[in-house]
Amino acid sequence: MEKAAVKSTKKVNTAQERLRFASVSLVRQGEHRFFSLTLPSELLAETCFVIARDEDPIKGFQRELDLKRAKEIAAYIDSGLGTIPSSIVLSAQPDAELEYDRARKSLSFNSIRKAFLIIDGQHRVYGFMQAKTAFRVPVIIYDGLSRRDETRLFIDINSKQKGVPAELLLDIKKLAEYEKDEEELLREIFDIFLHDTSSVLYGRLSPASKAVGKISRSVFNTAMKPLVRVFGEKEAEELFEVLNAYLTALNDGVLIPQEQESILSTAMFFRAACAFFLIIAPKVKDRFGAIYTADNFYFFTEQVGQNIKPSKLKGTGTAYKPIVDSMEAALKGTFQL
Repeated sequence: MEKAAVKSTKKVNTAQERLRFASVSLVRQGEHRFFSLTLPSELLAETCFVIARDEDPIKGFQRELDLKRAKEIAAYIDSGLGTIPSSIVLSAQPDAELEYDRARKSLSFNSIRKAFLIIDGQHRVYGFMQAKTAFRVPVIIYDGLSRRDETRLFIDINSKQKGVPAELLLDIKKLAEYEKDEEELLREIFDIFLHDTSSVLYGRLSPASKAVGKISRSVFNTAMKPLVRVFGEKEAEELFEVLNAYLTALNDGVLIPQEQESILSTAMFFRAACAFFLIIAPKVKDRFGAIYTADNFYFFTEQVGQNIKPSKLKGTGTAYKPIVDSMEAALKGTFQL
């Protein structure tokens, strides 16, 4: 950036000051051209805007701003560890009077409030606005787009980009040292179920992606999270022994007699199974003390298997709670004075 182009106030003047930035690359793709460069984060916050659908239902196409997400980005930046290398995609507006100097490989424009419409990256830009830390940001600036072109570009970016699967993010959080205590514990339990050949879920888990007929790490975590409150100070190995004993008893006492063994590794039934653990574990403790063996769980799961219909184990739609209710009703149905 040429030092004379930007004043030290960091505030955009109302008198249409011209700004010039060097080290600009011109790229042509199809019938469009765009420029690749870096801009100061505070300048982006002062010269960029969005048109949300609720502000202008005719011209608007952007999402409603999530202030919480923007503040999280700001906190990430201000932490001193934050880095956001992905480019903000902008469309220069006519009043910006964007000009490219091919000889100097520089780009100049009017420093005005609405110089650039944000095509992609509105939360990052608003995060920069909230942040105390200023830094350079990679940007892509399209020139000469109509509103139709801008809208189509927005659709293309948001429909053709594929986000990182939640399963993969969970799988690599350990490497990034981003895990919370709960996530660390659940990862350790999952990994034991994954690798231990005595695991009733051995061969039925998928750690880094979704797979048909297998329980992904994200499904496992979602199902197990309600159980964390009863785990106490137990280590992952001990919790695996308890949970594996329970799931083995559930499989042997309920699923095998009903010829439904395959549903143990479906997301809906697995969530139901974990929820039912909170119902059956206290009964095991009351009758046998804190001895959570497969045989002790089987004392109760066998009764469920004898009193439930196969159709009740599959639930309806995508709801898992009816399965839990059916298993609990089947367990209660065995009561005698």
